Amino acid sequence: MRVRVDEIPESGRFLHFHWDDTRFRQHLPAADPFEFKLIRPLNVDLEIQKRSDHIHIQGTLRGTLQVICHRCLKAFPWPLEETVDIFLVEGEEPQPSEEIELEASDLDYEFFDGVIIEIDQLVAEQIFLALPVKILCSENCLGICPRCGADLNEEPCRCEKSAAGSPFAALEAIKTRLTSAKDH
Repeated sequence: MRVRVDEIPESGRFLHFHWDDTRFRQHLPAADPFEFKLIRPLNVDLEIQKRSDHIHIQGTLRGTLQVICHRCLKAFPWPLEETVDIFLVEGEEPQPSEEIELEASDLDYEFFDGVIIEIDQLVAEQIFLALPVKILCSENCLGICPRCGADLNEEPCRCEKSAAGSPFAALEAIKTRLTSAKDH
């Protein structure tokens, strides 16, 4: 969806629309390894206000995504309720001559061409920014065993509990050899 700036009335423009999974998938990378899926339509409510030097967009995004837990690799529903509060500024993003650290408030500003607002792109960005860095089905998720693959939330580890399987087994062997060499 695109909105032309010159078509926004002085009173502002209100947008209310829904995204289904098909529309959501258009904004995912082709080889996305995370397998996101929209399981409840995304409700988008936005108010666009035109100011003299910027465009202010406020609203909410509500829906439910199916995501994969990074620890146990199980799919689970993740409710999305995100507040949108963005300022669009005409022009190209300045390229700093050196690296600078951005403040949280700097993320509220975006640059655009001053003519067309790409609403779908803006909505997709807000969804991805709302996702946590590490997606967990619960804070207490134990994950899966890296050796036997058992889901530790549902069953105990099936790995053989032996010293040989321990990462310290080699050190134990060295210690034993040193102790026996010292005794002789």
